[in-house]
Amino acid sequence: MSKAFCVALKSYRLPKRPRSGKWENMSGLLTEFSKSGIKAAAVWFVRPDGTYYTLEKGLTDLNLRERDYFPRLMAGEDISGDLVISKSTGKRTVIVAVPIQKNGKVIGALGTSLSVEDISRMIDEKMGLPKNMFFYALDHQGRTSLHRVSAFLLSYPSDMGSKSLTKTVGEMLANPEGTVTYDFYGERSVIYKKLPLTGWVYAIGIVTGRSDQQDVELPPILSELEKKITAELNIMDQDVAQLAKNLSEKDLKTAGTGKMLGDLCRSYPYAVDCSVVDRNGIMVLVEPEKYAVFAGSNISAQEQVICLKESKKPVMSNVIKTVEGIDAVDLEHPVLSSRGELSGSVSLLFRPESLFSHIIPPVLQGMPVEAFVMQTDGRILYDADKEEIGRMLFDDPIYKPFPQLTALGTIISREKTGTGSYEFRREGTEKVVKKDAHWTAIGLHGTEWRLVIMHVRAGNELSSRKDVVKTGNASYVDALRTLANNTEMKKALSGKDSEKIKNIFKDFYSEHEGLYSIQWLDSQGTNRYGYPEESSLINFDMKTLKTPSSEPMLQALSDKKERSFDAPLMEGGKAFSLWFPCMAKWIISE
Repeated sequence: MSKAFCVALKSYRLPKRPRSGKWENMSGLLTEFSKSGIKAAAVWFVRPDGTYYTLEKGLTDLNLRERDYFPRLMAGEDISGDLVISKSTGKRTVIVAVPIQKNGKVIGALGTSLSVEDISRMIDEKMGLPKNMFFYALDHQGRTSLHRVSAFLLSYPSDMGSKSLTKTVGEMLANPEGTVTYDFYGERSVIYKKLPLTGWVYAIGIVTGRSDQQDVELPPILSELEKKITAELNIMDQDVAQLAKNLSEKDLKTAGTGKMLGDLCRSYPYAVDCSVVDRNGIMVLVEPEKYAVFAGSNISAQEQVICLKESKKPVMSNVIKTVEGIDAVDLEHPVLSSRGELSGSVSLLFRPESLFSHIIPPVLQGMPVEAFVMQTDGRILYDADKEEIGRMLFDDPIYKPFPQLTALGTIISREKTGTGSYEFRREGTEKVVKKDAHWTAIGLHGTEWRLVIMHVRAGNELSSRKDVVKTGNASYVDALRTLANNTEMKKALSGKDSEKIKNIFKDFYSEHEGLYSIQWLDSQGTNRYGYPEESSLINFDMKTLKTPSSEPMLQALSDKKERSFDAPLMEGGKAFSLWFPCMAKWIISE
């Protein structure tokens, strides 16, 4: 396909009009090209300064100079197979372009941006593969260039959390063809072949067995968050269930029931209102008083109400637009007669972002971890960045430039637990960073959400360097011991000179490859600071906020002796830690 486009574009660059380098002389020809039956996301002409024209917009206010392919194109090289997100259309595209030369000098280039989503869809329709078979292609960097799941396009499979897939991608890129087997939420066998024109690797495969990834070890902090959130949901659920159990049909509209509704609602700071709903889906009582005006509202058409009526079992909705005019979640328990007939239900309406804000920030305080919660349809229920709450991960324009995020989001939505990596803006900034993510499922009554924690990668890459310290690289140990006894270091610590401490830690870290972080535990058992901050506990009280490292760290502090130990990192992975008196800590990740 790329070869056909190159040939077609070359045929259009031969006439004198394109070789003039003037848009008015070539727009007509490119219009003919666009009508030739070759479907393209955009057809364009770019000048040596990077400015370019498209048929749809004429001269755009955008520039292609920073594109990786641009220097090669201006050097006279044909481009076939580079993947980009189109500046003019926002689509995920593959570039096919040819330079235009005049008197031996490149004066511009003709190009087309082809939608890889459209190409993938066409191939999928033509091949008609069963669900247990699949087709995809990787570019020369290992990015997904073709796939039936559009969210995977332009993402790196090697960052999807499967070690065997990461190894397999390297093998596929290194060889002209072959057969491989790997595990990616199911054992998969694949035949692949690399085509020389684009350097792409084309693969077709089949799912042959169950996954070995099912038993994912959750990071300690994710397990702790999951337990706290689940406990809070269960307590709320039990309270709603108890009230529903205590009611009969004759109690649905009484003052006593209204008081109990009010007490229930006041028990949860994130609750919006509590109501009694009759068997016809009419809200007959609503508390607190400011929401009493909604008594009489008919909610019988809401999905969770229909489900409760049919099953006579408790339900919890995803976020819905309520009759109160807000986005909220509805938790309901049925009110049943002595004969098991449905008399109505008790409803508690709550804002999920308020629930999670009540639980998550206190748990993560001082830790190098962020978190978000997502519905399986991609709706963001909670994020520390409030601007993201309510956005749809798979559709919102702010996520479109980050294909690895939307690809991983697809995996997160369909798998209960897992791990992977992606790039996105750092919280509160425009800086793009790489984040490692771990997730697990939370929810009630069949409604599942995904709780995700993220850790920003920083400094030295994570690697298995535990043996470096234990098998002869004593210079590292000696260096840290020397630092712990350094007069300047002691003075900075005793004076709590944060800027000086940061500079000393930063210099030490940069001089010793393989470190995960260097940290300072004060005499009161508080981990005051560490470098890099993205991998360190900050103002974290080890005595009251427990981690897997708390006990050995505090013991080392009490003994005032050198100590080493292995322990899981709260953000995921394991670490080998060395402690020296004078409150310095060195961690090397496994």
